[in-house]
Amino acid sequence: MAELWSDYTDMLISGMDRQMNTKFKVSLRDLLTDPSRYASQQNIQITVGNIKEEVNRQIDARIAAMGDAAKALEDAAAKADSLTGQISQSINVQARQNRVPVIKPVAVDRDVTREERIYVDSANADVSSLIEKLVSTSTLVADTTTAYKNYRIGEWLFSGQKNYVMRVYLPRNGVVSLEASRGELTTLLDAAADFLKGV
Repeated sequence: MAELWSDYTDMLISGMDRQMNTKFKVSLRDLLTDPSRYASQQNIQITVGNIKEEVNRQIDARIAAMGDAAKALEDAAAKADSLTGQISQSINVQARQNRVPVIKPVAVDRDVTREERIYVDSANADVSSLIEKLVSTSTLVADTTTAYKNYRIGEWLFSGQKNYVMRVYLPRNGVVSLEASRGELTTLLDAAADFLKGV
C-alpha cells in the first residue's frame, strides 16, 4: 500500500484496523482503499467522522506516551524556527543584492537524486558565506519551508547549473512520524468521506 500512504502509516493502519472493525464495523484499510464498499452502510458519513476522531485520539495518546520525545521535539522545533528566520533574512538580503528571485512555489517537480543537500544547525559566518555563494550562482531560490505546528522548518532550493538544497536540521523524532501519518490519514479519510457523499 506504499503508493497510497507511507510504510509507517501502513503500520499504524494495521495496528488500528481490528479496533476500528470491532468498534465501527468498518475496516480502516478497506475504507481507505475502496470506500465504495461502505456506500450502502447506513450513516456512513457519521461513521467516517467518528473514525477520524478515533484515529486522532489514538495518535494523541501515542504522542502523550512519548512525553520526553514530544518535549525534545518542541524544543528543537523552536530552535529551528528561530534559525529559519535568521537564514531566510540572510538569503533575502543576498538575493536582492544579486537580483535573484526568491519564490514560494506551490510545488516543485525536481530530481532529488541529483541535488546536493546541506543541513545546517546554526547561522554563523561560514553559513552566511555559503548562502552568498549559493545565491550568486543561482537562477532562482525557491523557499520550500515547511511547518510543524506553529514552527517553521526552513528549506530553500538554490536552482542553477547544479541544484542545492539547504535545510534547517531537525533531529529525528518519532513524534514527527506520528504527525506525518496523522496528516496522511486525515487526508485519506476526508477523501473517502467526499467520495461517499457523491455516491
